[in-house]
Amino acid sequence: MIWYCAMFLKLLLTALVIAGALLALRRRREKILRPAPAPRTVSPEKRNSRLITFTAVSVVILMLLGAGFYLFHQWRDTYQIITIHVIDARSGNETTYRAYKGDVDGRSFQTTDGRRVTLAEVERLEMGGD
Repeated sequence: MIWYCAMFLKLLLTALVIAGALLALRRRREKILRPAPAPRTVSPEKRNSRLITFTAVSVVILMLLGAGFYLFHQWRDTYQIITIHVIDARSGNETTYRAYKGDVDGRSFQTTDGRRVTLAEVERLEMGGD
């Protein structure tokens, strides 16, 4: 679920960057083709420019906050300590280990005290919260 949100945010960021670049190029071209008007107090064009700038800054801040939340969530999930039960299917013996969730990789994992455990084909791995 989170992966989809991250991909959506990446696509949204790319689309916003492209739209911003096209808008900047269009404004630059309009400025070059049109002669400068007589100076006024605050022109409607300047108000639109401020609104666009405010909107762009708001979107960038919102996206940075979203990316920060996503990275924090991933970091917190990776360093969560879980209990791992390794059960031998032939004898029924059970061994319990504690490991970080990010250190579990398929049929092997590294415990919190630094031991590397690789499971045999006849062993079963069960993970649970702490």
